[in-house]
Amino acid sequence: MEKTVGAIALASGMLILSGCGTAATQTDVFDQQGTYLGDNSSVRDIVQQLPHGDQLKKMELSTKDKPYQLTLRYAGYEEGQVEQKSNRTAIYNATALFTLIPNVDHVNMTIEDASYHFTKQQLRDWYGKDFTSYNNEKALKAFTKPFIEDSKKVNDLLN
Repeated sequence: MEKTVGAIALASGMLILSGCGTAATQTDVFDQQGTYLGDNSSVRDIVQQLPHGDQLKKMELSTKDKPYQLTLRYAGYEEGQVEQKSNRTAIYNATALFTLIPNVDHVNMTIEDASYHFTKQQLRDWYGKDFTSYNNEKALKAFTKPFIEDSKKVNDLLN
């Protein structure tokens, strides 16, 4: 009986400790700022930490010739307002990728059936300033939010 109680206590303790370890291993996506497009595993890690990253189906890096391109294919959203969510995700993720990966020039994305194509210069012009100097996710989200939530601005960018 004492051995059973001891084993249960030990197993419970290990389970609690392993649960605590999970949060410690999660990284801030901006810890990887400065990653280059040729580093496939780091780029994939960045993409998977961005919004909708758990739905990444395919990633392609084009680094043989300039301009360097990153092409991403995501599964779609299941609930309502699919187009609005896809637009916001595409714009924010492209902005974050240009900020985190200095040598990427073009980001192409497909979310379900919607295709998006962005250049770093196109987003600089749209925002009216250079956004690549942000060094944390909170500041980048605060900067992008008024643009991404303005449907007229979004339509101007995407059309």
